[in-house]
Amino acid sequence: MATNTQATVHDIKALSGDVWQVRLKPIEPYLYAAGQYTELVIDGFEFLFFTIASAPHSPCIELHIQCGSDTNNRLIKHLQQTDAVALAPAAGRCVLRSLPESEKPLLLIASGTGFSQVKAIVEDLLHQHSQRPTYIYWTSYKLSQLYMLEKAELWAEQNAHIHTAMLISEQGHWQDKNQMLVHSILADHEDIAQCHAVTCGSPEMVYTVLDTLCEHGFQSQHMISDVFEIAPRDSQ
Repeated sequence: MATNTQATVHDIKALSGDVWQVRLKPIEPYLYAAGQYTELVIDGFEFLFFTIASAPHSPCIELHIQCGSDTNNRLIKHLQQTDAVALAPAAGRCVLRSLPESEKPLLLIASGTGFSQVKAIVEDLLHQHSQRPTYIYWTSYKLSQLYMLEKAELWAEQNAHIHTAMLISEQGHWQDKNQMLVHSILADHEDIAQCHAVTCGSPEMVYTVLDTLCEHGFQSQHMISDVFEIAPRDSQ
C-alpha cells in the first residue's frame, strides 16, 4: 500500500480572483504525471483534493486553491501557520498517455482553477520540447478569475505552436459562456475530428462541451477529463 509523502510548505501567494498559489516541497521523491491530482492529508480536514499545477520535473508540488468556501478559507489559514503537510499518492487518469499517441492538435479546455491541469500539461510538454499544436481555451465570468493570464499569454508569445483564447462572459449565463467557448473552438479547427482534448471543469461544462463538439464531428474517445471518473454520466 502506497504511503503518504511529507512536504514542507515552501510558499503561499495570493493571486487574483481569490485564488491562492500554494507550493509544497516533498522531502522525498513524489512521483506523478502531468494532469494528476493529490489529496492533502491534514487533521481536522476531509476531501482536500487538488489538481497538481506543476510539471513532474518541478521541485515543488504547486496547487491552485480557490477561496470562498469555509473549508478552503480555513485551509489557507492553516497552511500559513504550519510548516509541513502530508501528500497522498497522486491519482487520476486524465493524463496524455490515456489518449492515443499523436501529434494532432491538442485542445486544453478549462474553466476557473481547471487551469491548474492545463498548466501542468503545458509545462511538461515544453520540458519535453514537444512541438505539438496546442490550443488553450480558458473561460471565466470575470477577468480577475484568469489568475495566470500573463503566463498563458507568454507561452503563446514564446512558442509558435501554442495558441491561447481567454473567454470572459461577465454578464452572461453559463449557457452563453459555453456557446462562446464552443464557437471559439470550432472557429479555430475546420476539422474538429482531428483534435484531441483535455477538459477541466464542472460535470455540466465538460459533458455539454463534449456533446456539442461531437455534433460537429469530434470523436468522444479523444477527450479525457477527471469528470469522466469522478462523475460518470451513467450515475447522473
